[in-house]
Formats: sequence, structure tokens, C-alpha cells
Amino acid sequence: MPLILFCGFPSSGKTTLAMRLAQELENKIASLGEDEEGSNFKVILHNDESLGIRHDMYRESATEKAARGTQMSAFKRDISKNNIVIMDMLNYNKGFRYQLFCDCKSAMTSNCVVQVICPTETCFQWNSARERGQQWDEDLMRGLIARYEEPDGGKRWDSPLINVASALDVVHGSNGSGSDNIDMDIRVPLDEVWSAIALRKGPKPNLATVLKPATRTDYLQELDRLTNEVVSQIVAFQNLNGLGSLPVKNINNETCTVHLQSSTTSTAALQRMRRSYVALNRVRTVDRDRIIPLFVEYLNNRLED
Repeated sequence: MPLILFCGFPSSGKTTLAMRLAQELENKIASLGEDEEGSNFKVILHNDESLGIRHDMYRESATEKAARGTQMSAFKRDISKNNIVIMDMLNYNKGFRYQLFCDCKSAMTSNCVVQVICPTETCFQWNSARERGQQWDEDLMRGLIARYEEPDGGKRWDSPLINVASALDVVHGSNGSGSDNIDMDIRVPLDEVWSAIALRKGPKPNLATVLKPATRTDYLQELDRLTNEVVSQIVAFQNLNGLGSLPVKNINNETCTVHLQSSTTSTAALQRMRRSYVALNRVRTVDRDRIIPLFVEYLNNRLED
């Protein structure tokens, strides 16, 4: 699931850019041929408004924690290698960005960070021009700007970092009503984003975080039983024939050969070899159909010595 993570000051133009980018990505995907990279992508845009997160939830740590939980749940719900997920929030905390990066790494999918750079004076100007119900409280805005942890492109969780500058021009009375008209000048970084998420492979997950396939619960019993059967066949063969080559059938009916060419080996010695082999393979999981061939190879090496 390619992730596009937005960050920036409140009222810096993030949502406008995110919506434009989502539309441009959908247009690009629609223009691709069936065999081209990214032709099966789907664009999903999440922001605070779509997730029901109010501005005042950023006032207290408890309510902000709940907001981040909602954001993280939406992110994990849509995790898929065929989804481009755009997270249009403040994302001013580097710890939260790092957490999202780790989840992308575990899913082996690409990601990028888009930082919208806007002067604080312009952010307050844009905020004051919003409809009253959509405005940020200016004291809360100042607090969030003061707490903003700027992304660093040199850090792996903030890389690749795409910086976009936005400018807001206020033209007084240009709409004929006497009120101010806000014109946003902002570039949509479509090519940079597409290169970062569609043309770049996702990071490899840490081995410690990769879920290992479950082992058979009866693996040790099978290991003990199959090796014991081989030893029993060797003892019976030696009692009848003495020395020679003993064909041993694997569970898939393939034949392995035990070479008894120097001297008769006692049952006690064979059992010691078997126990050594079992002890060596307790710490790793061997496929069931490889237990006998590997044991026969181990015996041949020991008997030759």
C-alpha cells in the first residue's frame, strides 16, 4: 500500500493540495495501460474531516491520542499493495510519522512525505478567510505551529521528502461583493510522488518483525519416528547381510542409500548418531520429506569417518 503522508501547519493548504493530488493520481491511473506499473492502483484519501476528527481534539493529549488512534485505524484498514492511501492530517509529530513508516515497512510497500511549506502569516490569513465553522482557533494554531516537528529528508521515516511551497494571495473586493477573494497558488508534485510510490520498491521488513510460518506441532515426533525407522532398517540389514548398500525409501517413495562398507556398526552407535542428528535439528525446522535424506547423508558422513 503506497502511502502519501502530508504534513504542515494548520491552514497551510494541505487539504487543497491533497484533493488536487488525489484527482491527478486518479487521472494518471485511468490513462495507464493494463500492463503498466500502477494501473491497478486505487486512490483513497483520508483527512480529519472525513474521519470525524474535530479541531479541538488537538487541545488535550488524551483527545489527541484518540484522534491518532482513529487515523491509524483508517490507515491499517486500507492497507493493501493496490491502494494509494493519502493521509491528509497535520502529522506534525515525528513519532507518529515513524510509526506509519514502520507499518509500511512491515507491509513492504513504498511511501513518501509531502511537506506543505507556508509562512505562518499566510496560514493565519487563510484561516481568517475560511467559513466560521471551519476556522482554527488562533491560540490552538499557535500552539500546533510551536509543536511542529519539521520532517528531515535524511531520516528514513521522512524519506523521500517532497517539499511544496504554497502561496495565498488575497485580492480585496475582486469578486464584486466587496469581500476578499482568496487565490491559492500551489504546485501539484505529481511526477515526484508517482516516482516515489509507484516506481520505487518498498523497504524490506526487519527479520525480527516478519511473521514466521507456523511449524507442524508434530515435527519433533516425526523427526524421532522417521530417524528411528532408518536405524531399525540398518540393524535388520546388517543382521542379514552384514556390509553393503542399503536402499532406504523416503516418505515420497524416493530412494536414499546408506553405505555400510567398512565394518558392522553396533545398534548403540547408530542410536548415538541418531540422537545427535535429532539434537541438531531441534533448533531448526526441516521439511518432513527432507528428514530421511538429510539423516542418511549425515549417517554416511559419520560412517565414513
